[in-house]
Amino acid sequence: MAMFNELQLTLIGAGAAAVAGVWGYNIWQEYRQRKLAQKIFRTEQADALLPEEASAATPGRKSGPSDREYDETERIEPIFEPLIEPSAEPAAISAPQPTFAEEEALVEAGEDVPVVEPPEELADKFTDCIARIEAADMVAAPMLWAAQRKLFAKLEGRLRWCGWDENNGKWRSINAHDATSYRRLCAALQVVDRRGAIGDADLGGFYEGLRQLADNFAIHIEWPAAEEVLAHARRLDEFCAAVDWRIGLNLVTRDGAPIQAVRLIDLATETELWLKDDGLFHAEGDDGKTLFTLSHLGGAPFEASGLSALSLPGVTLSIDVPRVADGTQAFDRLMDVARTMMSALGAQLVDDQRAPLSDEVLATIRAKIGEFQQKMAAQNIPAGGQRALRLYD
Repeated sequence: MAMFNELQLTLIGAGAAAVAGVWGYNIWQEYRQRKLAQKIFRTEQADALLPEEASAATPGRKSGPSDREYDETERIEPIFEPLIEPSAEPAAISAPQPTFAEEEALVEAGEDVPVVEPPEELADKFTDCIARIEAADMVAAPMLWAAQRKLFAKLEGRLRWCGWDENNGKWRSINAHDATSYRRLCAALQVVDRRGAIGDADLGGFYEGLRQLADNFAIHIEWPAAEEVLAHARRLDEFCAAVDWRIGLNLVTRDGAPIQAVRLIDLATETELWLKDDGLFHAEGDDGKTLFTLSHLGGAPFEASGLSALSLPGVTLSIDVPRVADGTQAFDRLMDVARTMMSALGAQLVDDQRAPLSDEVLATIRAKIGEFQQKMAAQNIPAGGQRALRLYD
């Protein structure tokens, strides 16, 4: 076998040196990105449903391209924010988010990196389990969207994505039609709705999907500890269930005669109730949001075709208390409509057992609406607000 000549040996040595240089550079870049992510994601926050002094920090869970690459003892606090004044609006962005290159420079200089959090309408720390994502290279939204659809199909409707648009310095919602690329993203999984609190299996599936995303895209992802998320979700669900009240007042004629739908339609128009696609007549506020609805007796929707020819045993006026901003005012308007219809139809208000509702009972209902909505406001879930509409969907 021929021996290697001096030129071949030189080329082999140069190639080996080049490979070692690339490998060393990648290790250095990975170290820089890990330190950057740790700076950006460091935060301390309390559980919103516990008194501030009772809220304790516990270790969280994090992942990157490989879990072993990160210090598993580093603390990642629960992401749920402390109670704020009920009337407070989401904080405005007070300063622009640095570019990725500027963040790297700040980290290398030993300075803190200012972070602009996503607005509440995209990722709400009170109602969502938020995973924060940092990538060394830009991640194309179409690729991310396709991957997450496969991984989180069971969570559709509860999971929202948003990304930091470096071109205009704003967070934006990510959907199937987004063609932007992002370096910083958030995945927000809603932990409570009218179906109840999220369970171990769904949360575990979310975290496992995040691990796969981290591996597939070589990105750094952090999320809160599962036990903290589940405990918060249970407390939040218990509170929401305690004030979840949908009132139905039934209107029937005093002599038991049916209500002619053609007359009902005239009265609905007169009192500014409008038939919507859901088959219910809606009373709307100045902002166009529903205050209460009119339906078949018991809450069933109307069929638009042939409605005017129907004879009805009665109708129901309903108000969804958590979803109405000013419940007592909405109830007052409902009662105005009810009185108009009672007078025109010779009808009365009754409960589900057809027992007449007295003025005292109606006054008690009105007071309870106000009481429940005050409790919601005290827990930073104002009735009819963005949080309430999501929690009571």
